[in-house]
Amino acid sequence: MLDALDLDAIAAARVRIAPHVVRTPLLRHAPRSDCELLLKPESLQPTGAFKLRGAFSLMTTLPSGCPGVVAHSSGNHAQAVARAARVLGLRAVIVMPSDVARIKRERTAADGAEIVLVDPAGDERERRAEEIARSRGFAPVPPYDHPLVAAGQGTAALELLEDAGSLDRFYAPISGGGLMAGCAVALHSLQPGVELVGVEPEDGGDTRLSFAAGERRSVPPPRSIADGLRVRTPGALTWPVLRRHVARVELVSDEAMLDAMAFALRELRLVLEPSGAASLALALREGRGRCGVLLSGGNAEPAQLAEAARRAAA
Repeated sequence: MLDALDLDAIAAARVRIAPHVVRTPLLRHAPRSDCELLLKPESLQPTGAFKLRGAFSLMTTLPSGCPGVVAHSSGNHAQAVARAARVLGLRAVIVMPSDVARIKRERTAADGAEIVLVDPAGDERERRAEEIARSRGFAPVPPYDHPLVAAGQGTAALELLEDAGSLDRFYAPISGGGLMAGCAVALHSLQPGVELVGVEPEDGGDTRLSFAAGERRSVPPPRSIADGLRVRTPGALTWPVLRRHVARVELVSDEAMLDAMAFALRELRLVLEPSGAASLALALREGRGRCGVLLSGGNAEPAQLAEAARRAAA
């Protein structure tokens, strides 16, 4: 379990990362008379997603003389680690699946990271990253299963509570669980009564399946358009935190995420990627009361954005 993940750790992470991340604004929207959405658009971070918080949270603690960092990621974590490495003067190697979205690969390379492409199936990304860490002496920067990473992600929830006040529910996407774990600890430390609802794509419901089984379970490789939510098994360290704090996990379809992207374009003037729109899709479907909604990222592929724009104009 992430024993080191508590409100003090999240507050300390907030101080460390403050010079490097954007305090994203609070947006308000009331789609129905019985529902107010209090939206946190992490898509407005410099690299387009919340992952920058966790990357800087860990990497600002590395000892002087660290030769570099290594990470494995399908995109948003890759961009975050590459950007943090450039800012902090570190070398970075990023192991990415060969089917990674072109825009995410290009932006990772633009920040100077060395990219190693591997087969998207199986656990080759993790194995290759571990090999590089050993052979080069680089520090690993996990995408979610680390207390400093989760603490950094939890800083988004601290900002949300300060700007929004009391909440009835909180929606966030769940992939490996670092975002929800950090936010859950922050939220329940300050507002224990908030209902925490996780969101996964229909063919990537490993956390929902694990909740039903009472233990970590895996799913086949997801094919959802939400490439940031294709983790097959909840994180070993994040899972106990999710089980303790999260009330339930619900699934949304690719169609619902595209519709939520269209809603964000039309009503909020925001660009979201499918993963970033997952929480909005569920909040629009079932939200009641004052609902905090974490919009996790905006690095949409051009074809996805074009489809969202078509739907927004329909």
